[in-house]
Amino acid sequence: METKETGKINITGSELRAIMKEYEFDPDIMVEDSQKVRLAKMALAKLNPADRTIFCLYLDRQSSRETGKILGCSRSTVLKQLQKIKMDIMMYIMELSKDEPLED
Repeated sequence: METKETGKINITGSELRAIMKEYEFDPDIMVEDSQKVRLAKMALAKLNPADRTIFCLYLDRQSSRETGKILGCSRSTVLKQLQKIKMDIMMYIMELSKDEPLED
């Protein structure tokens, strides 16, 4: 059965909740206390749960096509959302690092 490309994620609420639970953010996953790791953890924690889930799925699968299959949407929808998520993360890190320049 073919579905019309709408640019939206096309899965049920229970499927999305199961994926979000599996990819729930665990702030203790990285215990290194370097400034860059700390900023990355803070930025990930700042994302809303849906964006964090999409980002973690993408990182885990290493493919926007596979992530799209899991979420029931197109590769281009995933890429657009990832672009927005990455920009959100970069903006948040830049905002935080104004007060505290990044270490090398």
